[in-house]
Amino acid sequence: MNRRGIIVAISLVILLAGWWGFQRWQMYSATVWKLLPENAFLVLQSQRIQDTTFKVQKGGIEMREVPLLNLAANQIDHFRLLSDDSTKADKLLKNRGITYVLQKTSSGRFVYLVFLPLDAFQSYNWLETPTSSKVRVTSHLHSGQKIYDVTTPTSDPIFAYTRFNNFIVSCISGDVLEDWIRYATSPLRTTRPSRFETIKDDASELSIFLDNTLLSDVLRRDVSTKSDAGLLYFLSFLPSIESLHLDPIFSSKNTTLTSKGKKIKVEGYLDALNDQKASPFKNTFFIPNNTAIMYRLGFDDAGLFTRKLRGQLQSLSADSINQSRSALQSLISASRIDSFYRFSHKELILCQLEPNNVLTKGQVILQQISPSASLEPFIRRLAILLNKNKGLPIEPFQGGKVYRIDWNELPAVLFGGLFKGFPKCYVAFHKNFVVYANDSQVLKDYLIDLEYQRTWANSAVYNAFFDKTFRASNFTFVINPRKSKEYMGSGFMNYLFKALNYDITEQLPFDQLVFQSAYKKSRAYSSLTFGRLSKASSAKILNKVFLQQELEIPEAPSGGIFTVRNYPNGMEKVIIATASNELLNPLAEEKKRKIAKLDAPIVSDIYSVDFLSVGRLQYVFATEKSLNVVDEDDQQRYMTIPSIRLPLGRKIRSLQQLESGIEGSFRFLVIDTYGFLYLWNSPTQPPILLNTSRPFADLLLPIQEVEYQSKRHFLFTQSTGQIGLINESGVIPEPYKIDFKTNLSGPFFGVFLPENNSTQLIGVTKYGEFIENTLTGKTIDRRQLFRTDPTSFFRAKAAPNNRDWLLFRESETQFAVLDKKGNELFSAKGLIAAKNQVQYHYLGSEVKFLSVKSGNYTTLYDLKGYQIGDKPFPSEYPVRINLVEGYNKLLIYGFANKKIQVWSLKLR
Repeated sequence: MNRRGIIVAISLVILLAGWWGFQRWQMYSATVWKLLPENAFLVLQSQRIQDTTFKVQKGGIEMREVPLLNLAANQIDHFRLLSDDSTKADKLLKNRGITYVLQKTSSGRFVYLVFLPLDAFQSYNWLETPTSSKVRVTSHLHSGQKIYDVTTPTSDPIFAYTRFNNFIVSCISGDVLEDWIRYATSPLRTTRPSRFETIKDDASELSIFLDNTLLSDVLRRDVSTKSDAGLLYFLSFLPSIESLHLDPIFSSKNTTLTSKGKKIKVEGYLDALNDQKASPFKNTFFIPNNTAIMYRLGFDDAGLFTRKLRGQLQSLSADSINQSRSALQSLISASRIDSFYRFSHKELILCQLEPNNVLTKGQVILQQISPSASLEPFIRRLAILLNKNKGLPIEPFQGGKVYRIDWNELPAVLFGGLFKGFPKCYVAFHKNFVVYANDSQVLKDYLIDLEYQRTWANSAVYNAFFDKTFRASNFTFVINPRKSKEYMGSGFMNYLFKALNYDITEQLPFDQLVFQSAYKKSRAYSSLTFGRLSKASSAKILNKVFLQQELEIPEAPSGGIFTVRNYPNGMEKVIIATASNELLNPLAEEKKRKIAKLDAPIVSDIYSVDFLSVGRLQYVFATEKSLNVVDEDDQQRYMTIPSIRLPLGRKIRSLQQLESGIEGSFRFLVIDTYGFLYLWNSPTQPPILLNTSRPFADLLLPIQEVEYQSKRHFLFTQSTGQIGLINESGVIPEPYKIDFKTNLSGPFFGVFLPENNSTQLIGVTKYGEFIENTLTGKTIDRRQLFRTDPTSFFRAKAAPNNRDWLLFRESETQFAVLDKKGNELFSAKGLIAAKNQVQYHYLGSEVKFLSVKSGNYTTLYDLKGYQIGDKPFPSEYPVRINLVEGYNKLLIYGFANKKIQVWSLKLR
């Protein structure tokens, strides 16, 4: 070979060796960021998720149980199945910065693409020919890439993986992995740096990356937002690309991830909040304990905020809201609208409340106004101007006024689409806040919560948590997942959890999720906190029953045990009535035990409310002969208000508390034994007879309040199959009655639907026909439920506090619990005939259970049929149960063996 040929050959060898070396170098130097699919909208990166004991601090949250992190942990744990030698898998996973990219399958399920980095030039032959007795591994080629398919011994798929460059790439969906291989091997694949690489933090033990533009698009395509649009608006408060990294300083208090500040697009709410001085959240006094989701906008320059917000309202609202805004502006002069915005001051807050029996979605908006300003004349004028019904749209309440404004989505018209979900608007004023609610009862209940300090600031548990968590911010988002589960019946959060197959009531290791962000010079500085209100219970006390207190009493109480709230410390105390008709506090010292002398046995319950409006609680109750109020002062001295009797010597059958009314904070409904109804508004005035012309015989209790034709009515059910309405003035609207022409064992209940501003009746006949009707008598659903035997009967049954209800199928020795659509939840058999009683307890959307008394023992069950507590409670009467809020603890009161006993049970 001549010299030229040798030179050419040597040059070719060098070029080929260089090319081979470049390829090998590129293979082992390629970062994960160049491999991420272009549609990646959520990325996790951590060296610790594969650690089965990953906690941020001692006693802290188990991070592997946090949603999305849990899914990642489960998928990376699959590698432990590939070898019977556990050290191989541990060595493979230990201290590696693994990247997880959330993807969606064709069936709508969310899975992760997992990128596991490998050490350069190390042998991993055992991954190519794994030997394991736990799984079977086969392989196939796709686009020239070898894919390993891992299945169970019976060929059920588990996951698939492939080796690509210096990574093992895996996924539980073979289709998703194959899609990625087509992308990764495509010559058109981009080689530019990933959009996430510029905001990484290699020192962080855990990082979360979000492409909020892509995430918003995915969610908008997949789910109808309806009135849950606020959760999608949450994404608009984030930069288009965001990264949050585990912060060791903040996490010493509560597990917190923070961002380093990312450029934002200054539009919408962000335009109004940008460069506003961030402020700490100080008004937790106004946030009720039943808040499921809260949004807060904080600003220092109110004039600048409102001016910029008004310029963005068109882009922040749907077409229908923009049309409603234009119509309102044509009715009201521009100067009056200008004056409305000038009153704003510092904060705008939206609270979405946990649901109860009355509402599917209760919402309250708090608009802080200048202390020296008054918006009340404007609101009054608006209520009168927009009144579409007869009568003045103003109702006295608690010394103030409640204004009804008949204008669809008024808060969204004024403040943008985040504040949607108000088909009607009810407005009140409290200190320097304007309070807007989407239902009059929601507003009144909220004002009562403030009066009795059932708010975050007055709860030791809430206050301690938020005091450590809240920092200066312009935007705050707080969500209690358990309280918001039923609230999110539609919307993307419910969709997301269903796609991830999570039961958020049981698996979440945190109680509150808190997002905060401050906006300065068009950059967002954000944090995300996973927090527990109290420490997780140890195995020694979780779900264990403990005797807290017992007191021997000489005679059995008449009618069982009553519990009343002891204001202002909020603790419950026990009251009993004796066979000799004395009302006693048995746990007090001897000289302070006697409360009052009764004229007959007590009917119904004893209510602890400020009926006298003197700033402390009284005990309100009824005997068969009279209505009674007992006042207790701070020195535990009792004063009995003169009792009130019904006319004509009628006997009282029941007393039912109604938590709001025309004359004040509280009122009561009295039912006599004939079927006459009375409204009791004042402790010094006799009750007002409602049905003056005829009694409502054979009433099934309780009676419920519903809204019909824009007025509050009482819904009553008669066992002969009739359902009727009567309003507070004794007027019976048309139709007078709906007659189902069949026997009933339990009352019907009304469920108000704010989305279509209507109330539906739901109930079941004695022999199991499920009925859903409108208040006007139109049938929505009517079908026969399954009967297990000829002796069983059906009824709806309310919780003792009348805040929720369920359907039951019962017989002498068994029962079944059904949901509000008639679907069976669970059943129980083997009860003692004629000696059993089942109660449904609703203590909040996250605390719902049954107490089943069989003989002289009571057992608690959740609504899936699992026993709560490790043993039953001895009690000759149905037990009383109280939730110690924040501490996840139940107190159970019973009477057995001539002793009053108080038991405790830790739920979480």
